[in-house]
Amino acid sequence: MFTESAEFYDLLYRFKDYQKEAGDLIQRIKRIRPGAKTVLDIGCGTAEHHKYLQDEFQIDGLDLHEGFIEIAKRKNPSGHYYIENMINFKLGKKYEVILCLFSSIAYVKTYKKLKSALTCFYQHLEEDGLVFVEPWLTPDHWQDGKIHMLTYEGEHLKICRMNRSASKGRLSLLNFHYLVGTPEKGVRHIKEKHELALFTQDEMNKAFHESGFEVSYDEEGITGRGLYFGRKKAAK
Repeated sequence: MFTESAEFYDLLYRFKDYQKEAGDLIQRIKRIRPGAKTVLDIGCGTAEHHKYLQDEFQIDGLDLHEGFIEIAKRKNPSGHYYIENMINFKLGKKYEVILCLFSSIAYVKTYKKLKSALTCFYQHLEEDGLVFVEPWLTPDHWQDGKIHMLTYEGEHLKICRMNRSASKGRLSLLNFHYLVGTPEKGVRHIKEKHELALFTQDEMNKAFHESGFEVSYDEEGITGRGLYFGRKKAAK
């Protein structure tokens, strides 16, 4: 996943309004967890949000892909970045807020690993800390057989990424095909396989509760995919 395409990620997702999304997150954090200063972004990718969050918070990031982490470090030099798996990481520190955005949580693939990931989140939160998790699609909203395409066109670089949606059981399958054209190398064909779990809202809520959180859900969220809020209650 993303091994060869990390350098193209920001170009293909340039349509996303990261500044607006970051502003939404800042407002939510200040409203729900006023005074929070430390944030861990899990599945941070290239950390484009961090360009707009770093003035408000000390923000660190975690991702499984080294290429993403190298890009993230350049955007937020004051942050600490870790190459770790979200289901079993141990950083030896805690945060007031944890983010897991852009459906990264679905890469855990199984309910057991979902619960393991949320338990890790819980263990890395301060008392009364808050986690925001942006989910992937539910089984009812997934459709097989749809064609998707993203493109980028520059003077010396042109990219087309295309896939046909499919599924296997409770996994959505995204088999990406990239055509990358440059004057030096001509046209290259890169393939990636992504598998994301299709969790129901009931399953997400159950996993949060079983991991120790009080949870609520905003159907719209910051991008239209919804947003879960888990709070780690302070010990009495």
